[in-house]
Amino acid sequence: MVRYLGLLLAFLLVLPGGLWAYTGASQDELLQRIQQLEQELQTLKKQLEEMKQAQEETSDTVDEMSDVVDKFKDNMGKFQIWGDIRTRLDSTRAYVPESYWSYFNGFHYSNNYKKMVPIYDATDLAHFRPIKGHRENDTVWTNRMRINFKVNPTENTNVKVRLAYYKIWGMSDDYASPEIFPSMNNNFTFGVRPSDSRLYVDRAYFNWVNIGGYPIWMSFGRRPTTHGAPQHLREGLDKREASPSGINIDIPFDGATIGFQYRWPWPGRIRFCYGRGFESGFKLYRDRAKDDVDFYGFVWDVLDDPDRNMLFIVQAFKAEGVMDFPEGTWFMSKIGPMHVTTTHNLGDIYELGATWLHKVDIPYLGLEGVDYFISAGLSITDPDKVAAMEYDMYNGTDYVAKKMYYTLLGGFAQAKSQVDTDTHTGWAVYVGARIPVPWVSGAKLGLEYNYGSKWWMPFMVATDDLYINKLVTRGHVAEVYWIQDLPAGDALSKYARVFLRLGFQYFWFNYSGSGLWLGEPHEINELNDTVLMGGQPMPANAQMFEPLDHMYNFYASFEVYF
Repeated sequence: MVRYLGLLLAFLLVLPGGLWAYTGASQDELLQRIQQLEQELQTLKKQLEEMKQAQEETSDTVDEMSDVVDKFKDNMGKFQIWGDIRTRLDSTRAYVPESYWSYFNGFHYSNNYKKMVPIYDATDLAHFRPIKGHRENDTVWTNRMRINFKVNPTENTNVKVRLAYYKIWGMSDDYASPEIFPSMNNNFTFGVRPSDSRLYVDRAYFNWVNIGGYPIWMSFGRRPTTHGAPQHLREGLDKREASPSGINIDIPFDGATIGFQYRWPWPGRIRFCYGRGFESGFKLYRDRAKDDVDFYGFVWDVLDDPDRNMLFIVQAFKAEGVMDFPEGTWFMSKIGPMHVTTTHNLGDIYELGATWLHKVDIPYLGLEGVDYFISAGLSITDPDKVAAMEYDMYNGTDYVAKKMYYTLLGGFAQAKSQVDTDTHTGWAVYVGARIPVPWVSGAKLGLEYNYGSKWWMPFMVATDDLYINKLVTRGHVAEVYWIQDLPAGDALSKYARVFLRLGFQYFWFNYSGSGLWLGEPHEINELNDTVLMGGQPMPANAQMFEPLDHMYNFYASFEVYF
């Protein structure tokens, strides 16, 4: 454009004078016109220069944005975030058989012991009357949200984190069933049991893989030990979320793992695990357990073949120096909410477990992708110490200092010699199937059954259900559930799922104290037995919590994965 204007100006300058005369314009007017053209030319040059500068700045900005996008894409390739949120409604009804409940009447400051202790009121005649009848909670709502993070800082390291919020509507603790099941807040419950509105760390650990170029890895942090296989099936998932099998352990703890992965003769891996359930700290003279509580053992995925949809897990571990009460808040029977301190190491608990999980097609029934599983567990409880709990007995005039003795599954007794210190072995079995329903799009039907013996004692605090992990039951549990994918539009994420889960559970208990390592289990029909003490009939098998004969629970859960 500038070049054309320059040529025009030169042409005008060299025009012969006769031509100017022919146009009828004076020389002054022509010079004025030339000056205007020069000014317009300079203005145009300035505009073109500004445009050129703007283009260069835009190009620089585009380059910078391209760098930012490249860095963002690079980091997003190393960083993943996903999670789930749900609202669940439970309706529960239970029956308490004729039995005697609670060792104590309450809690007070003792002048005998100079601290807070339980009290036993010998003048409270109602305390010695048997209880029985129905207990029910027509509706209880819960919210749960879990957010997962994974990042690869380097080629051979990764960090995995899960934060969890779990809350009962209208409550800020786990005080939902204090008289029936052990409600508590402590190191084993945060993020996996109902609490307040805070996000808690359910798991947070890092892995160093491919060590030295070999299929070996090490891992440290809060372990992925909750909601293990095969429990993920009833939760609507297709892949396991935890390392160990859920038949023996469903509890979060801090620890470490070293593992080896193999491909021959079939794919699998073995992990050697260590964890700490309680840190005793500096040793005090009283009011605190003297030893740490440690977990160690192995989890062996003997076969883990996703191509053939087969998983076989064998595991064994030991909990050494098991404490009496996990340090934290307990909501215990008539005593009510109180802070408890781990005061004694009572002995060891050994766990053995195995789980087989397989997905198959059944052509003659027109079924594809049927998941079925079989799990079995064994627990060995080996007490090595009888501990004493200090309390005050009120006799109508004075508070008399007393002690109650106890150990692992050994009951509570007024005399140390009456405590059962034998080693006890329990077992459990867990079977089930999840069946796609071909005539209903996105539907799956689940059927499950589990049984636990008298001395069955797994480590389970976390649970998909509100009150109790059904796998701790000393007795029978049957469950049927329906999972229905909902038409919520196209998935905008590879993690996206929206579904409704409806279920019914029926518990029938053979023995008392399911899930508790304190207190001796008794047959349900023995719980109203009495013995003569001082000529008066007294409960022979009083319970820490109200025992149940049977219980049923309906639930409906609306869940979104993102």
